[in-house]
Amino acid sequence: MKEIKLEIYADEIICPLDYNKHTKNIIGFCCLFLPSNQKQEVVTTLLNYRCLNKKKLSWSLNYNDCKNKENCKEEWHKTNDCEIHTEEFRTARASKSNKIIIKSWLQYLINKNNSDTPIFFNILFLELNKMDISYFGNEKTHENIYNKFFRTTIEYGLKRFFGNNKIIIEKVYHDKASMEHHEYFPNLNLKKLDDYTSENILFEDTSVHFINSDHKLYLNENKELYNESNLIQFVDLFLGMTSQNIYYLSDDELKKEYAMILRPLIKKILNDPYTSNQHISFYPKEKAKNVKAFYKNLDGKNISLPIKSGFYYKKDLELPDIEHNQSRLDIF
Repeated sequence: MKEIKLEIYADEIICPLDYNKHTKNIIGFCCLFLPSNQKQEVVTTLLNYRCLNKKKLSWSLNYNDCKNKENCKEEWHKTNDCEIHTEEFRTARASKSNKIIIKSWLQYLINKNNSDTPIFFNILFLELNKMDISYFGNEKTHENIYNKFFRTTIEYGLKRFFGNNKIIIEKVYHDKASMEHHEYFPNLNLKKLDDYTSENILFEDTSVHFINSDHKLYLNENKELYNESNLIQFVDLFLGMTSQNIYYLSDDELKKEYAMILRPLIKKILNDPYTSNQHISFYPKEKAKNVKAFYKNLDGKNISLPIKSGFYYKKDLELPDIEHNQSRLDIF
């Protein structure tokens, strides 16, 4: 049995409406499963894409340490150190740096998918209009739902990508959000998961560590947190562009254009959900009938995602195919 050490990075998206103000009422979970022995390479590559000089020497956290200072300016360095946030990324406010870095990160994800060291993502979309959410209580309903299905997203990802290997999860990171203040989520959720998963899955740390997606907050505080924050942004980007393809959440031209970059990969995942290094699932397929029994079983010892349980994997993309003049992205 092979031993695999991992760190997990998580983010969520809550979509009450699409761009036409049609009710969606969706919660999306996304987890990046990053083998610890690949972390440095992934982080370094993502950061180096922030250096927009043609020589692409390397990215420095501080301008004073820039290895390409003769061709750089402090104001350029600060601009390139922008936060990658899908919600804020749109035509009217996206900077040149924002556009180039996002495109590079998306292309890196695509290239890694075809390499010997792929990047593993698991996404679960809950379609709340089909669910009897009253089972989760009348207070903090969305948080209570998230609390349960977050464990499902992690466990299925571990089983789907790493099989029966001995899996050691060193840490779990999550974007700062309301779940940081949930009564159970930060300190009890992973402990519960650790208790009922198989013996070959071990959580070394059962606390969820919350990271601000604005990495500049950690610039002078903690280099490791600076790195973790960039990985959270990477998760946000994949989840955001995936959601845009599937649910057509925004009519912004730039969001549609960048969603097209990832579109072939999204189609591949949905058309053949058992062979890709990324996985996307939806729940429920139809309006849940015996939901109380099923939700109770989420806390049991045999969580699985068979189609008969209401999870499904194939779905038409609501965002139509769009042909853009890609030259306006490539001129930078």
